[in-house]
Amino acid sequence: MRHDASPGRTLNAYPIHCEITARVSDVDGYGHLNAIRIGQFYEEARADFYQQALFELHRRTRILVAELTFQYLGEGFWPGRLQLGTGISKLNRTSFLMGQGLFQDENCIGLCRTVLVCTEKGQSVEIPEDLRDALTRQAIKT
Repeated sequence: MRHDASPGRTLNAYPIHCEITARVSDVDGYGHLNAIRIGQFYEEARADFYQQALFELHRRTRILVAELTFQYLGEGFWPGRLQLGTGISKLNRTSFLMGQGLFQDENCIGLCRTVLVCTEKGQSVEIPEDLRDALTRQAIKT
């Protein structure tokens, strides 16, 4: 498994950090962290990002997940602590791309890319300016 220092593969590249403790119930029959649980870790970190970076702004605009992509770069194990980094890698007119990295013992073991869309009454709408400003401040460092 290859690890390199490209953007998103170091925790310091992300503006928002979240720590999660792996539980024995997160382990599969092979002794490593289960892929479904890893998806839940990203979800937890995404919710933490909303609280830390967007405060109440995300509650005024309906933001829906349109696409999730996981990339597994290494195995994660129990017991252990996981660090997740979250930030914004691209802003469009009605959507944005959130990037996340999953780290254990300072090694990047996974990446997640999430396309999120702002909607109203079932249709995509422009990202409000105050939300756009808040997202811009949370860019992933390149």
